[in-house]
Order: sequence, then structure tokens, then C-alpha cells
Amino acid sequence: MKVVRQALLISTLLPFLITQSYAESSGPLFGKEWIPEGTDFPKTWGISLTTLSMKQNSKLDSVVFQGDIGRYITDLQFNKVEDESRTTNLRVDAWVLPFLNLYLMYGYMEGETQVNTTTTFDITPNLPGGIQTDNTTTLQKYHGDSWGLGATLVYGSGPWSASLDINATRTELNVVRSKVNAIMATPRLGYTTRIADIPVTWTAGVSYLWLDQRITVEQSLPGLDTPMVMEMDVKADNPWSPMLGASLQFTDNWHAVFEAGFDGRQTLMGTLTYRFD
Repeated sequence: MKVVRQALLISTLLPFLITQSYAESSGPLFGKEWIPEGTDFPKTWGISLTTLSMKQNSKLDSVVFQGDIGRYITDLQFNKVEDESRTTNLRVDAWVLPFLNLYLMYGYMEGETQVNTTTTFDITPNLPGGIQTDNTTTLQKYHGDSWGLGATLVYGSGPWSASLDINATRTELNVVRSKVNAIMATPRLGYTTRIADIPVTWTAGVSYLWLDQRITVEQSLPGLDTPMVMEMDVKADNPWSPMLGASLQFTDNWHAVFEAGFDGRQTLMGTLTYRFD
């Protein structure tokens, strides 16, 4: 894991080390001859700071009890699983081809998973009169470092544009045996206008999230000295979410993006990017 983090750090610093090689040319690293003459193409390299908040209902794929607590449990119902997270990441990207942007990400995630359960358990197994029922809401907070990579395919004609962004991330959480793996694909359509002489691209799209989240939750049951510790594999209840956003180009160097998602997942994202050759 340490090797992965060092590799990402080197990749983050790499653009500064090779900037001079491309100081006299803007645009993609390869395929400049494919760009129509007069096209205003973004600068080659970009460094972005992104904040993302997300709230969604989740579903359980599997539950494993730690220790021998399972012998007391006769029935377990999950009434609601809700997850909220906040992520801040630094991204380094490059236009490799006129239609292809590649990037690396490194960041920090914190959040909480709220689990409401109805548990039926027997405090005196194999003896009568020990059956009890408990309804409990447990809040498990977590945080951890995340890293990932992604690619964006783009096509534009006049004020219209289309893009497909795909990225994969992994987060190691502070909670024992807990992690988050995610793959997100987001196609978007955009239309560019000008407001106060600032190019603004309005976007609409939909994102699909494949989520593999393992979280450990501990819950106390009345009458039992041993807490119920569960390892839960959590999936997105609804992987689809419509997106609306806007991208602003203040100068050739400074860009900003704001985007919100709703329905399946409630998200709010803001990105500030500095681009350079």
C-alpha cells in the first residue's frame, strides 16, 4: 500500500518535472494535427482540487458475525442503511489525445453509515424464555485515504459537446477490515454559452456507481455481555443518479466546475482547476 501511495505522489509531481519539455506547445501531448485550425483547446496539464459530498440509501449484500455472537441471533432485519460521505481530492490530469484526458487522484474521505436493525436473539440458547427483540440505530463513523485513476472521452461540435468520464477509486478506512471500492461512469451532454464574457458550459448527464463497501459495525444487545460485531458488504441501493452542472472558464488557466446529483444519490461537487503547458 505504501508503494502505491509513493507512486501516486511521484505521478503528482511528474508534470512539474517535465513541463519545460512542452513549454512551447499547448494542447494534447499527441495528435495536435487532428485539431481543426482555430480551435481553442485547453492547456495540456491540469491540477484540480475537488470536494464532493454524497448521501445515499444502501443495501446489504452479505453480513458476517465476528466471534460466536451468531449463536444467539435467531433473526436479524435491516430496516434502513444510509450512508453519508465527504471526499476531498487532488487530481492531476493531462490531455493525451484531442479526445482523451487521463488523470490520477489522491484524497481523503470521511463519513458515517447509519444502520437501523431489528434483532431477535436468545440470551439463553436451548433454554425456554430467553427470546428478546431489540430495535437499534447504530452510527458508524469512518475516515481514510483514497486514490484512483480515470479517463474522459470528449467530442465537440460548435457549442455542443459530449463526454464520458470513467474512474475507479479505492479507500482504506480506519475501521478494522473496512474499505470502499468504487467505479463510476458518467456520460454528459453540454452546451456552451457566455455570461459576462465568461464561457459557461451547461451540462446534463447521468452517473452509474458500482460500489463495493465493507464496513464493520458494533452493536450492544441487552442481556448479552458480548457485543454484536458485524462485517457488512454494502452496495448502492440505486446505482443511477441524474446530474446537472456548469463549467466556467475564467481564464485559459483557471476553470471551475459545479455539479449536483439527485434521485438515486444526492451529491454536490465543486472543482477548481489550474491548467498549464
